[in-house]
Amino acid sequence: MAKHNQLVMERILSTVKKRQKNDFSKEIQVKHFNELSAREVFCLSRIRDDVFVAEQEITVPELDDQDLSAYHVFLLNEDQSNGLAAARFFNEEGRFYIGRVAVQKTARHRGIASQLLGAIENYVLANNLTKELYLHAQASARDFYLANGYHDVGPVFMEAGIPHQMMAKSLA
Repeated sequence: MAKHNQLVMERILSTVKKRQKNDFSKEIQVKHFNELSAREVFCLSRIRDDVFVAEQEITVPELDDQDLSAYHVFLLNEDQSNGLAAARFFNEEGRFYIGRVAVQKTARHRGIASQLLGAIENYVLANNLTKELYLHAQASARDFYLANGYHDVGPVFMEAGIPHQMMAKSLA
């Protein structure tokens, strides 16, 4: 199992290194859950499991019913066999929320997460879904979201045993 995980991580790292300009915008995909292939669901689940369960040791179930109605935004490696990054967005009571933003450790610090957010923002605007997005940012990621134009809404709260900040962004 460890050898398999090492091979997976080597493939991911190889894909990221080959992309010199760090512009992944043309490769980021946005699909409703019903449009995802079985392989894509597997890749998305693996990314989230690696980041939230294995790395952050979050014990709350990673997959939930919200996944079934969400749009999933993701970046796969070149041969489409493994995921590099993923996020989802969904409508809940008239508000669109971004969640489960995750980037594999080997693919971080290349602007991928910002490009995922950009893909979501472009998609919701192009499809006239909303003019404002919300998210529950882990406190450790708050500065990242501030740098991407989000602002605090309300006090810090606990979710899955981790301090979170509700944030929002108005879209042009």
